[in-house]
Amino acid sequence: MKGVIMAGGKGTRLRPLTCNMPKPMVPMLHKPVMEYGIELLKKFGITDIAVTVHYLPDAIKNYFGDGRDFGVNLQYFVEDSPLGTAGSIKNAEEFLDERFIVISGDALTDFNLEKGIQFHEDNDSLATIFMKQVDSPLEYGVIMTNQEGKIIRFLEKPSWNEVFSDTVNTGIYVLEPEVFNYIEKDVPVDFSKDLFPLLMKEDKNLFGYQAEGYWSDIGSLQQYRQSHYDMLNGLVDLPFAGEEKEPGVWIGKNVFIEDGAEIEAPVSIADGAVIRKGSHIGKLSVVGKNSVVSSGSSLKKTVLWNDVFVGDQCELRGATIANGTKVEKDASVFEHAVVGNHCTIGKNATLKPDVKIWPEKEIFEEALVHTSIVWGKKATKSLFGSRGVSGIANVEITPDYIARLASAYGAVLPYGSQIIIASDSHDFSVMIKQSFIQGLHSSGVHTLDISPTVAPVVRFSIEEERLEGGVYVRFSNPTGEKQLMIEFYDNKGLPIHSDLERKIENAYWQEDYRRASFDRIGKGAVQANKHEDYISALLEEIQEKGIQEAKFRVVVNYNHQPYLNFIPNLYNRLNCEILTAPYQTKPEEMASFVRVTNANIGVLIGEAGETLRLITETGEVLDEETMLALYVFTAFSQGKQKEMAIPVYGSSALDSIAERLKGKLIRTKANPRSIMEVGDGVLNYQYDAQYAFVHILEIMAMQKITLSELVKMLPDVHMLREYVPCPKDKKGRVMRRLMEDIRDNNVELLDGIKVFHPEGGWTLILPDVEQPVFTVYSQNTDPEQAKQAASQYIEKIQLYQQV
Repeated sequence: MKGVIMAGGKGTRLRPLTCNMPKPMVPMLHKPVMEYGIELLKKFGITDIAVTVHYLPDAIKNYFGDGRDFGVNLQYFVEDSPLGTAGSIKNAEEFLDERFIVISGDALTDFNLEKGIQFHEDNDSLATIFMKQVDSPLEYGVIMTNQEGKIIRFLEKPSWNEVFSDTVNTGIYVLEPEVFNYIEKDVPVDFSKDLFPLLMKEDKNLFGYQAEGYWSDIGSLQQYRQSHYDMLNGLVDLPFAGEEKEPGVWIGKNVFIEDGAEIEAPVSIADGAVIRKGSHIGKLSVVGKNSVVSSGSSLKKTVLWNDVFVGDQCELRGATIANGTKVEKDASVFEHAVVGNHCTIGKNATLKPDVKIWPEKEIFEEALVHTSIVWGKKATKSLFGSRGVSGIANVEITPDYIARLASAYGAVLPYGSQIIIASDSHDFSVMIKQSFIQGLHSSGVHTLDISPTVAPVVRFSIEEERLEGGVYVRFSNPTGEKQLMIEFYDNKGLPIHSDLERKIENAYWQEDYRRASFDRIGKGAVQANKHEDYISALLEEIQEKGIQEAKFRVVVNYNHQPYLNFIPNLYNRLNCEILTAPYQTKPEEMASFVRVTNANIGVLIGEAGETLRLITETGEVLDEETMLALYVFTAFSQGKQKEMAIPVYGSSALDSIAERLKGKLIRTKANPRSIMEVGDGVLNYQYDAQYAFVHILEIMAMQKITLSELVKMLPDVHMLREYVPCPKDKKGRVMRRLMEDIRDNNVELLDGIKVFHPEGGWTLILPDVEQPVFTVYSQNTDPEQAKQAASQYIEKIQLYQQV
């Protein structure tokens, strides 16, 4: 049997450690992480090994050579251009002429490969994936198998609302040579995104082996540190460098430890290191080859690579310091700070937590470094949430951060393209918008500013102008959180796809910006009349004259700011009598105002101009479920739409509306892009308050009915909705246990887990994409049965967090 080590990774999330080093060469306890992979294969008798390389391949070849010094035979296969995980192995097809096992060159594991190989053979499998349970499965491929171990569901890098298990793909595979029949040569092919879904589609024998033991994907700086701690704590069954001189203290050759130095287990000190008197090497610390820790210095949970010099009286706490760096006297480096190769940290300098310093930088004496030399504070986090990028105004979202974010966005746009950019009228939003514009111009992207406005107008304008995309900046403070929101749209006016979000994040983390030459920078234009175009488009879709003749009296509650000034203009065009209530008037107070003034309708508009709540002339405040039913009825009643998207949790009663009106409902994930993708354009009931409102007015005018009479025409759409707190690191475990419980039930996995009950009705368990909470929806013709079903799953969610 032969082996394959995939060693082509750049390790962008490990930068600055991988700026001039491929990811498989990153040291773990003084050895490249790939060396542990070679030792593992050799342990199980696999010595003929193919190594696929791409990024800085000579660094790997020069260290390992032909493998004879490590007791194996290595053959290298170079990707001139990235071919994906499966495509890279296709290059080695002639070498891999028998069953083979694939492992990652940048993962650390002590799995028993022999047991997994035997499982593969026993099941006559074409491909077997080693699986492992993890706390947070978002960065991996999530797997579900049947009781025999055959894979029945696979999803690469899901969001929380898509997670159905905490069992993930470890990147270790046992494969038969026949698998090459499904991989096209010289074409990018990925195991998780392409090959495995294809094998499942063709019902080939694709199995998952539940491996026991330690596994860590060294994919982030946090995981890199944690894997060191795990090794020192004895959680990994792999051979250590050095000799265990006393429990938990591993010492290499020619190490010089002066009397008076204090060593606190567990620690690892490599060959040739010098530890001076009065120094303290605290537990979970690593000192690399030929490194020096001078008198009075203290290390705790710190990893030093080779040839690092730490001067007198230094304090290093949870730091990672790469090869050849000099930390001068009295310097301090704090938690999670990372310093690249051959840097100098000057005397009395301080690196605050999470700071990252790129290679060959110099930090001057007494400098206090709060932010990274290259990256911003958000570098170790996902930039994008459920609705773009957000953070606390002028704390997390600052002009310098935004300039870098804009440059990253510009880097993934075609040179010379034009996008719309806009903001609301808040002063901070305007400032951030200007920073964003400058970042785009520097990358050669042109901008069209249509501020101040709302998100629906931005989306409409992108589609109308046929531009490359758009950005909308708005300030959000309904509950005092002072959030700044930045939403990104594609060339159809839809929120950008998660793939593009990842490209922007990668460009940001790598500082892979495109800088246009000074005479080819982007240019800005301003167009202030897009509201008029938007209003005209709305009015073209309805019978404007009929609404005007109805002379509706409307009580409206919205933020009286310049960016929403077009709302009274729209109502005036429809000959509505407008009565305004103070912004943030409570719905109950609005209802009273509607009744007292004999208004036909009350309107509450969200701060972004997207969400709509209505109040009937009798003072009834319509809830979310009723509003959705009203949208469905309005969309289909006049035959203007043939199909409409609703969230997966939409009441089953909505289907009766659609069927009666000869429309088609399409249930999608409960996010704006999925909802907006269905239909002919970005004008949308659920995310455009003005579009929805004018169409509802049209129904009332044409049928000469009140809003309460219209609501009476709708079926009962009420359902039970409960929120269940759950820590983020427990969500995957909860989802896996729930899936195990309902394996034999009628289940839909479009968004979360939707269980259809044999006696009728359904329950939906939906993990929030960002917050540590589950939402449980339950519907049944019998409210008591709906409550019982919801309670059953609420109890399970609470229980599975604990076990």
